[in-house]
Amino acid sequence: MGLDTLADGMARAFGPVRLSTIMPRWLLTDISTACDPEAFEKLTPQQMPLRGGRPHEIIGATPYLASDASSYTTGAGDRHRGGMTSTR
Repeated sequence: MGLDTLADGMARAFGPVRLSTIMPRWLLTDISTACDPEAFEKLTPQQMPLRGGRPHEIIGATPYLASDASSYTTGAGDRHRGGMTSTR
């Protein structure tokens, strides 16, 4: 079961409470420096069409989901994956 499936089920169970998720895949942060950056750069084109993301590229999802602008949004899985699919 994926996080998006869990969010959908919980949104149905706990409505009218809104419940959605933000699901990034590869984010380049200070913690990702533990990985070998050269090996990561070689794998990236094979695994995702774009590249590893950066935190500032997904930060806008949080205020949206917390605001009244998302009053009709629930059970959503906001995927930030650089083109990488769940099956890769």
